[in-house]
Amino acid sequence: MKFTSIHKKTRGMRKKARNLARWSEHHKELDIDSLIRHRKDYVKIWIDPFYCLYQITPNKIGKKNPKHRFQKQILYQLLDIYLAWQKKLDELDQPYYLKIWIGDPEFIDSQVVAALEPEIDYYSKLFRVKEQGKAFPLDIRHPLMEQFKWERCWNGYYIWESDLETAEEIQEAQHKAIEISETFFNGWLEKSYFISIGDMWVGSIKQSKNAIILKGDPNHG
Repeated sequence: MKFTSIHKKTRGMRKKARNLARWSEHHKELDIDSLIRHRKDYVKIWIDPFYCLYQITPNKIGKKNPKHRFQKQILYQLLDIYLAWQKKLDELDQPYYLKIWIGDPEFIDSQVVAALEPEIDYYSKLFRVKEQGKAFPLDIRHPLMEQFKWERCWNGYYIWESDLETAEEIQEAQHKAIEISETFFNGWLEKSYFISIGDMWVGSIKQSKNAIILKGDPNHG
């Protein structure tokens, strides 16, 4: 399959920016029945053409991040979706997980995520916290940003050693991995390698006694 070069200019950005509000309005309506049934829901940035795969190098395929200005416009909409979902979740009067995930530099990984028990524990432990040492990647003037608590976490993926075919692939995974784990799976000792692709900023605000908040939140009593 032939992929478009990631360096090809993305056209029609003004129209895409105008359509963001429509995209946001569609996703503001949290499907409570589906959430209760599946115990989780999320909104990813399925905005054309950024969810498509591109040719980054002759040997690498990946997604294309929007320009910085468009990222800020998308974050505005994610904040609005978050607030609309929070109002709905508060009506349930039960504990919930609600966060915005902002990928850096992989902004296209950003999303709003909600969960109910028993999925809360899974999502609360999904990311490993990094030392701060870095400012939040987007300068946003949205009034909600002052109420947010953000944690800088690792963003990445796991590779199972059994999926690697050659000694060279294993050596490369070992070189790139920031963490190597061993797990017994079906009676076999299986190694996995965690490969970092940057940061994931996990943020939330506390406006409800039922919201699962971040560790170290100064508003948590």
